[in-house]
Amino acid sequence: MKFGTQEWANAYIDALNGNANYKAAASWWEGDFLFIITPSGNLDHEIRMYIGLNHGDCTGAKVLDPGDSYTLLKPGEKASGSGIEVEYVFSGDYENWVKVLKQELDPIRGLLAGNFKLEGDMAKVLRATKAAQELVISTTLFDTEFY
Repeated sequence: MKFGTQEWANAYIDALNGNANYKAAASWWEGDFLFIITPSGNLDHEIRMYIGLNHGDCTGAKVLDPGDSYTLLKPGEKASGSGIEVEYVFSGDYENWVKVLKQELDPIRGLLAGNFKLEGDMAKVLRATKAAQELVISTTLFDTEFY
């Protein structure tokens, strides 16, 4: 499946929900993400992917269309239920995302090294290192075609 497509996102939902190690590592986690992949290397357009995460379950995933908007919630703010609302935005260029998906770069180390940017509660994300690793491992449970 081509990375960054809705088909890929659907496979990711299934992989996450089938990963018992992720379920255990993220049993306490509440917080949806928007992953932003900026153009670099062979990718000539931005990809934005919503991932719903709640207590070890992936509640959904959606690749946003270019005109779709999202809201970054403030700490402690509850979602209103309208549109795409996330607690975290994790962004970086395509080449670094490929390194993460190939398990050549740990996403938390990449964040601390400045390869990625995070909007949201950094301290909470840093407590979820094992869950972050399992998010990546889940991407290896199905074939990914890169650009």
